[in-house]
Amino acid sequence: MSKPRLRREADLLLHRGTRAASGDYPVSRARRPVAVQRLIGALGNIMLSDAAPFMEKFVAGKVFHLLQEPGAIANKPATSLPLAPQLQFALRNLALTGEPFAEVAAAINDVAKSLEWVASKTGPFASINIEHTHAHAVVAGISGVEERSDVALGLTIMAPYSRFPDHIQYRSRVFLALSDCEFSCDDKGWQRGSIGSIFFNEAGHNVAMRCTARPLLAAWCHVER
Repeated sequence: MSKPRLRREADLLLHRGTRAASGDYPVSRARRPVAVQRLIGALGNIMLSDAAPFMEKFVAGKVFHLLQEPGAIANKPATSLPLAPQLQFALRNLALTGEPFAEVAAAINDVAKSLEWVASKTGPFASINIEHTHAHAVVAGISGVEERSDVALGLTIMAPYSRFPDHIQYRSRVFLALSDCEFSCDDKGWQRGSIGSIFFNEAGHNVAMRCTARPLLAAWCHVER
């Protein structure tokens, strides 16, 4: 039996929110919100730490270097997150890990209600109802709270016993696990991760993620082409 064909359009962030359907939101060059700056700083402290693997740190370094210059602030309404209980569960566990993860948990909690949470479509090997058991949000990037076209920094939450479909990514992306989880990156098979694990997936390669009894929470970033 042949393997299901992986569609390039199944990229994690192909669905860029409601912008295409409802028109552009007004943006301003207002000062970066404190909550957004706090989250960028907290994630950067981990993804650029001495413990980060070379390629992961190399790609993340490009992202956070560009993020030193604030982008425009999108004046758009946030969307409700159906997975709010799962997110709060993940944040409580993250905070219990201690610093620097407690700072990340507090920062995500501050900014979560300002984000536009969207879901991707299903695909090969996805769990049942995956469209309703996960959500992504862009903190800085296209359709993000901070609107910009050079980089993307975002979050993903998944309900317990969910598996995101196998898909091919357009960009080299770095994932930071903020919960227990498993990632399949760069055709290397499944790798178990815990809070603080960092994964790298090269552009043009397959990626998938899954979790068991606890929700999956991850941050991710890439440089836009």
